[in-house]
Amino acid sequence: MIPGLGALIRGGVRAVSQYTGMLLALFVVHVLVAWGAGVIIAQILAEAFAHRPLFDDAVDGDLIALVEVLASADAVIFSVRWVAIGAVIAWAMIGWFLAGGVLAVFTERPRGRTETARCFGAGGANHFLVFARLALVTTLYHLPVFFLFFLGLDHIAAKLEHALTTRELVVPLLVGLLPAAIAHVIVSTVIDYARAEIALRRPTHESLGATRAALRATGYVFRRPVALLHVGVYWLFFFGVTLAFMWLAHGRAMLGFGGAMALLALRQGIALLRLGARVAVIAGQVELTATRPPPPREVPVAEG
Repeated sequence: MIPGLGALIRGGVRAVSQYTGMLLALFVVHVLVAWGAGVIIAQILAEAFAHRPLFDDAVDGDLIALVEVLASADAVIFSVRWVAIGAVIAWAMIGWFLAGGVLAVFTERPRGRTETARCFGAGGANHFLVFARLALVTTLYHLPVFFLFFLGLDHIAAKLEHALTTRELVVPLLVGLLPAAIAHVIVSTVIDYARAEIALRRPTHESLGATRAALRATGYVFRRPVALLHVGVYWLFFFGVTLAFMWLAHGRAMLGFGGAMALLALRQGIALLRLGARVAVIAGQVELTATRPPPPREVPVAEG
């Protein structure tokens, strides 16, 4: 029986509540990677602009001062860009290991912290290379996303040049970026289901490679609208809590060390909530993938 949307959501919530230790460990990794790149970028900016009083005004929110500072800082922007690119590449590689570990835990459902840690580590190591191959195979899937994104940027640039009101600013952004965002959601969902099938079938179907898993996942996602609807609910939740955080933080006086710590705690709490929702989605995807019939075995032909 194929589970419905409600069953997928409930199953994801149960899985997250069962493996809260794994969720906290994932959150620590996220924080370390993000803060590591942030510290390096902050050090580059400090060394380049700390002696310029205008940079203090830019940090305090003066847009004109920020434009003036960055206008003659091509080398700094180049350095920051490459640090960001390096962080994205490093995170993608770390993500292959983390995804393998999470899928292994939700597939095998170990009990106890020791067994969960062992299962997570073994799953991350076992699936790292096949998930890397899957990333290479699905590179073609991202081409329409990039095409729609750059097409949207052209639309936005043409409209923002004459924008005078908030509506004239927001509407072109939505119109320009929404098609690429929808395409990205579809592509990422296909990749998620390909990973889930690899994790579920690998013990009994060693021949299920990245290409075959990607093709099977593509057909399955478009035949089962609940798969996309499930991910759509996650994105609605993601943007909902993000907008709630922006509303809470906007216009509030956060002065002094206590205010800064309160804002930091709130921000990290929102990040943990979004990560928990993402892990719950993965658990639901594993449940839905488990209802699929296994791929047919390829019987080798005897020679002679």
